[in-house]
This record gives sequence, structure tokens and C-alpha cells, in this order.
Amino acid sequence: MSKFRKNDEKPAPGINTSSLPDIVFMLLFFFMVATTTKEQDPLVKIKSAKGNGLTDLTPFKQRGEVDFIYLGAPIKGDENKFDKGIAVQFDGIIAPNGIDYLKKWKVEKFENKSDDVTAPRENIITCFKADEKVPMGILFQARKILQDLNFNSIAYSAQEKGNKSEYNIREQ
Repeated sequence: MSKFRKNDEKPAPGINTSSLPDIVFMLLFFFMVATTTKEQDPLVKIKSAKGNGLTDLTPFKQRGEVDFIYLGAPIKGDENKFDKGIAVQFDGIIAPNGIDYLKKWKVEKFENKSDDVTAPRENIITCFKADEKVPMGILFQARKILQDLNFNSIAYSAQEKGNKSEYNIREQ
């Protein structure tokens, strides 16, 4: 028969920490690749319109070639201060004169683009994130201003129609 030893205490083996820096850098690299920068918080109420055959703008967002304009009723403040009750948000601020500020904002933004954005003026995408109740006349007015400035790539943000998930976007 075998003997059982009762109070024979062996020291616990030490933890090998030689691979710890590798693990830390793998985690760091993972989070650098897996995370995205957050867009600005909208200062206007937006309930996206629904549509079919949508295109995902994520590859363009990562290159910095997409400028966002938010249109909707203001979250804070009085709707009566704005034309037709629609506030227009550019880069985290609500423009006091609405869509008329678009020309100045877009030209300044293009002139201040970083050197890694090499797209010509007509290839920079302007994406409208508008509430479904925003009058189309305001969007047409904004589109006309952009076309006069030769910013011809315009996108409208929407959810995929018929899908419960907002993440399923078909590419064209």
C-alpha cells in the first residue's frame, strides 16, 4: 500500500513573469485596433430616417474624409430661436444662423485639414445626420451650398429599413 503524507509542505512554485511584457503589449495592441474614436455628441434630437440599399461610410471615417452635420430640434434651448425650429450642429456647436453658416464652416474645415487627408475637395464626403421630421427644403438648401463650393460628395445617414438591427448595412 502507499503511504500518505500529511504535513509535508512543499513551497509553491514561483510565477514566471518573463512573458508579462509580451502579454501587456498584446493587450495594448488589441485595444488600439479594436476601438474607434467616438463621434461628437449630438446637441440636437435625431431619429434617423429608414432606407434601403445603404452604404457603410466606416472606411471613409477612418481616413478623416467625412464631415458630419446634425440637423434636428435642439436638445437644450428654445426651438423658436431657430429657423423652422431646426437647429444645425457643426463640430460640436450649434450655429446661430443655421444653414447659412455652412459655407464658412466647410471652407475653414477644408483649409485646416491635416496633411494625411489627400482627397480633393470634390471627394470629401459631407454626411447629414438629420431627424426624420427635418423639412427637405433645408437639406436641399444645404446641398446647393455644398455644390456651389464644389463639395459634391454628399451622404445622408439612415437606418436599414426592415431590419431590427442598426448594424446591418449593405454596401453598394
